[in-house]
Amino acid sequence: MAKNMKAGVSTNCRLDGMSRRRVLEFGFGLALGTSGGARLVMAQSPAPPPCLGNIGVHNMMVFGERSVFLSHLPMFVGLCPDRAHFETEHRFQFIVEAAFEQPRTQRDVTELYKQDRQRHRDIRMYSLGPRQRFALAEILMPPGSGDARKSFQADVHRGHLERPPQEVIQGLSDIDVRIKRIVHAHEFRPKDAGPENLEYLLLGTPGELFLVHRIAAPGDFDQILPVRVADQQFSDADLRQAVRVVVPGRPNASSSRLRGGQNAAAQLMREDSQAQKIALQALREIYFEESELAMPPVEATQEEHDSGF
Repeated sequence: MAKNMKAGVSTNCRLDGMSRRRVLEFGFGLALGTSGGARLVMAQSPAPPPCLGNIGVHNMMVFGERSVFLSHLPMFVGLCPDRAHFETEHRFQFIVEAAFEQPRTQRDVTELYKQDRQRHRDIRMYSLGPRQRFALAEILMPPGSGDARKSFQADVHRGHLERPPQEVIQGLSDIDVRIKRIVHAHEFRPKDAGPENLEYLLLGTPGELFLVHRIAAPGDFDQILPVRVADQQFSDADLRQAVRVVVPGRPNASSSRLRGGQNAAAQLMREDSQAQKIALQALREIYFEESELAMPPVEATQEEHDSGF
């Protein structure tokens, strides 16, 4: 499954091999004890309730070859007693562009990941396991504050770091992950309702585009797939932040998600203009997860089995 920690029970799978499912079972009913000190800049209330866990090990999926993107693996888990917040430190959909560097020399070693991906076209999932516990809010400090976390140490894995077979890529063990920009960040709130129609976030570079499913509420799903947009050109400025895409006529359900080889009419929802009609050409799905976005998480679903993940 996705990560190997419950809110308040953060265990690094590299150290003990325990799956997140087992940690969730082990940690069920334990008191939450990780209310980190970082300010949650995305929170709407002035101070988070004491039940919130903030600090944890935030495993991420790695994708992209022209540029490298990291997508945090979120969870809902359960509600705080105030029923206005999700209790877990993983209550964020969070995507960044990043680079990999050697910690001592700061030499850029991002190319090692790109080359490995090119040599292993049969491997769909690459993942990143941080070696440090921190709060995502440390990265989300206001621009210019001078306090935002700009890097952390991690290992880059070929495959999913909790699912065999997987291994750390040679040269990408205990490297510095340098955050270049935040592409999308959203804190889940229990009052938020899921959309009626299927929705994605369009991101990437002009020559390499991806759709990431927009997660809104428990029971949602996580998905990453490369995509082409027919007769449409995007600039770096267009893709500075993720752009919302709506697929009319498809319910927001995993069984209705876009799959490799499918074409679909969609709407590009730019904030500064009216919806624009576009034609999507979905390529091979590189990540799919839904069981751990249930509240509480459940065993693997039939959709997950059928997807091969």
